[in-house]
Amino acid sequence: MKTVPVTVVSADRHERWRQFLQDLWEYRELFLTFLERDLKVRYKQTALGVVWVVLQPLVTTFAYVLVFGKLAQMPTDGLPYVLFYFAANVPWTAFARELNGSTLSVETNANLISKVYFPRVVVPGAVVCASLVDFLIGWAVLNAIALWMNSWHWQLVAITPLLLFIQWCTALGVGLGLAALNARYRDVKHVIGFLTQLWMLATPVIYPFSSLPWWAQAVAFLNPMAAVVTSYRAALQGTEFDWHLIGMSAVMGWLYLSAGFWYFRKQEMRFADLL
Repeated sequence: MKTVPVTVVSADRHERWRQFLQDLWEYRELFLTFLERDLKVRYKQTALGVVWVVLQPLVTTFAYVLVFGKLAQMPTDGLPYVLFYFAANVPWTAFARELNGSTLSVETNANLISKVYFPRVVVPGAVVCASLVDFLIGWAVLNAIALWMNSWHWQLVAITPLLLFIQWCTALGVGLGLAALNARYRDVKHVIGFLTQLWMLATPVIYPFSSLPWWAQAVAFLNPMAAVVTSYRAALQGTEFDWHLIGMSAVMGWLYLSAGFWYFRKQEMRFADLL
C-alpha cells in the first residue's frame, strides 16, 4: 500500500507572535468599539451617570469609617479615617470591577466570538481599560479630598503610573485566566464574587499593612494589590515607599499577566466550540 506524504505547515513562535501583534493593530478599531460600548452600557439609563463611579467608594468609605474607625478604633498609621479608607477603596473598587468584568467578558460576547474572527484578547482588554477610566475619576476625587484636608503630597501623583501598571497587570492577567476557565466551566462566574471578597480581606483595605504579622508582610508581594493600597496611603503621608514590596509586586503582576495571557491564548481556539 502506497503511503501518501503529509505536509504540515506550522509557523514558529516568532511568526505567530508577529501575526498576533499585526492582528491587534488591524483590529484596533474593534477594540475602541468595545471600549466605547463598555463605557456607554455602564451608565446607560442611570439617573446619576458618572457620579456612581465616585459614589460607591465614598459610601463604602463612610461605612468603614463608622464601623472600623469609630466603633472598632482600627489604627490608621496617622492618616485621617476618611483618607485612610478612601485611598484604599478607589483602587480596590476599580480592581474588583476589572476582575469581574474581564472574567465574564468572553461569555458575555459569546455570539460574536463564535461567529467572527478577531483577537479574543481585545474583549477582556477593553473591559479593563474601561475600568481604568473609572479609576482616574475616583483618583481625581481622592486628590481633591486630600487637598481639602491639607494632606496632599506630590508623591501621590508621582507614584500613580507605577501603581496603575501593577493594578492593570494583575487584574488583566488573573481576568484572562478566569475568562478562559469560565468559557469551559460556567460555574467559575459564581465563584468570582466569593474570590473577590476573599482577595479584599487579604488586602490591607480595612486594616493597616503594619498590623500584619512579619510572615504575612514577607509574602505580601504575592498579592500585588497590597503594595498598591499601602503605597497610596504612604504617598498621602509623604513617607518613604517600601520599594522592595513595590518592585516585587510589579514583577509578580507581570508574571500574572504573562501566565494569564499564555493560558488564554492556549484556550481561545476552543472558545467557538465551548460557547
